[in-house]
Amino acid sequence: MQRAYGRRRDDPRPSRLARAVLLDPLVLVVAGVAAGAICWLLAGPGDLRTGLLVRAGAGVFATAVLSVTALRVARAPGLSVVARRFWHAASLMGALLLVGNIARGVVAVTGSGAPTVADGAVQRACIAAGVVVLLVLAVTYRRPAGRPAELPFVLDGAAIVVAAVVVIWFMADRALAHGVPRLAALTAGAMALVVAAAVARLVACGSSPMRPGAAVPVLASMALQCFSGGLLPMGSGSRVQLAVQVASVALVAVAPRVNEILDRHVAAGPCRRQRSRGLLPYAMLAVVFLVLPAALPHGLGTTAVLSLAGLFVSTALVVARQLLASGENETLVSRLDASLLTVSRQEERVRLLLEYSTDITSLIDAGGAMTYVTPATRALGYEPDQLLGVRVVTLIHDDDLPGLWPELRQLMATPGATYTYQARYRHADGSWRWLEVMSRNLTHEPSVGAVVSNARDVTEARELQDRLRHEATHDPLTGLANRKLFGDRLAEEAGRGVALLHADLDGFKPVNDTYGHHVGDAVLVEVARRLRAALPPDAVPARLGGDEFAALLPGTGAPAAEETARRFRAALDLPVHVHGHTLSLGASVGVVAGAAVEPESLLRAADEAMYRVKHGARR
Repeated sequence: MQRAYGRRRDDPRPSRLARAVLLDPLVLVVAGVAAGAICWLLAGPGDLRTGLLVRAGAGVFATAVLSVTALRVARAPGLSVVARRFWHAASLMGALLLVGNIARGVVAVTGSGAPTVADGAVQRACIAAGVVVLLVLAVTYRRPAGRPAELPFVLDGAAIVVAAVVVIWFMADRALAHGVPRLAALTAGAMALVVAAAVARLVACGSSPMRPGAAVPVLASMALQCFSGGLLPMGSGSRVQLAVQVASVALVAVAPRVNEILDRHVAAGPCRRQRSRGLLPYAMLAVVFLVLPAALPHGLGTTAVLSLAGLFVSTALVVARQLLASGENETLVSRLDASLLTVSRQEERVRLLLEYSTDITSLIDAGGAMTYVTPATRALGYEPDQLLGVRVVTLIHDDDLPGLWPELRQLMATPGATYTYQARYRHADGSWRWLEVMSRNLTHEPSVGAVVSNARDVTEARELQDRLRHEATHDPLTGLANRKLFGDRLAEEAGRGVALLHADLDGFKPVNDTYGHHVGDAVLVEVARRLRAALPPDAVPARLGGDEFAALLPGTGAPAAEETARRFRAALDLPVHVHGHTLSLGASVGVVAGAAVEPESLLRAADEAMYRVKHGARR
């Protein structure tokens, strides 16, 4: 994420930031060196040459700090390309000024030439090279795109340059009055004008490469330079002028470090409009008004004074009204940012809810393929990206799909339709899991444009339901259908013609009385197994109670039913081996076949047939 500088609501308080800057070790060291040099220059021993050496030493240290810290900021992660280029250029400028200060120190040490506060040829060349670097950076720095954004850029830049021209001209004129050679004064003015234009280009573009707090010492340094070059005399006040120069270069040297500190304490966020751009033209206008009284001749008449006063007051009122409108705009922008932040937080909340939900949420396109799946798909053994582009129906069990097809087609074809169902879905390990799926067709909603499905795993609940249903319809001992299920199936098939077998075991009571119920239960389980083996696949075997068994043979006639009964009796003729006992059993089997309106009548007929067989065997 590229870093952009602007004020955020979560910024630390200004007092906390100021304390962090003032107590920083590097800032304290630079301030200490500058303060020591200034005290020496203002009150220490030595002549002008000694002062120049002190000034050069302090300048070498400060510009070295400037070059190194600017390079460190340029290498910081998360910086935009244009900001990184700016800080590389600042590091290069610091290196050039370092060379110039070293040259100035060499001149002071060697004593070549008369000592003077003015810069030497090498230092002027280094300063000029630094100005060229700044100018190239300003020319190549990005500007707002489009006519609406470009017009304020041009107007703000023009206001800054015009004010700079007025102030520089005034300072150059004062420098000439103090005896500075005309060529030197004009050269310094030209350089100052280039610097002002470059700063206007960088600041007015609306995306400053440094934090506003880091620009404060730079602006203070420029003000000191103007004060030193235009208002201080070149003769008797030379040591004061050197002290001002030391303070100026020290302020510039700490700017990159201040930017580092603010980066560490202020959260970086989306780029927002910086108030420094909007206030700078007004500040430059105020500077022009401050220069104007000093530039006008003395002895103005009352009318001229009142006219100037009226101009000042009117301009102040217009500026105040403009600042009020700007403040209202900032408030509206802040409210909009707050709304966007609220929307962003809501989107983040929804994302987290979906990410950590146990329900599987998916978006399905018109072709039935999944275009979005939440991480809950891991419950089926799949990573979300493994299911993108997969058609949902390919995961559903083949036995469940035919019953779902009509409703699924209706769901996909009808915007706004909903459908809830349960089906078995294939797990990645090859097993099957029951899912309850709630789907809604939102293809008509532009923000969705898909069928939204929410699915949850109901395997355990489904298995519990199936087990309870089985227990309610099956004999717990043998697993055969109980009387209720047998009666329901008989009611379904009786009208179409069926055959019934009703069997009662012979000699079972003595088994229970002699060997105990656990042996009797084992005998019943074995009888149920042999009954299943004797029946066709579509038959329904049942235990009606005690030692009574029955079988429903759908669509079977009497001859086939009699053959089935014979196989069952033959199976029971074989001895039963349970718990170390060998037992012989028999069964009386009654057989009926036909159709009936009353299913119970068939069951009664089979029961009567069974009793006839049993009584006949006894006779």
